[in-house]
Amino acid sequence: MKPMEKITPGAKVYKLFEHEKLVCEGKDEVFIISVTKMSREEYERDQKQTAANQ
Repeated sequence: MKPMEKITPGAKVYKLFEHEKLVCEGKDEVFIISVTKMSREEYERDQKQTAANQ
């Protein structure tokens, strides 16, 4: 298993886009962040589907 990239709170947002999964280690908490890249069409279709299911 490939080790996850580590960042700290305050990291620039663009750093998140360089990886699919990251670990953000704060002083008291740890967050695992997952980033999914999708096309505009996929995003809009997903938003419509979510609205239809509510």
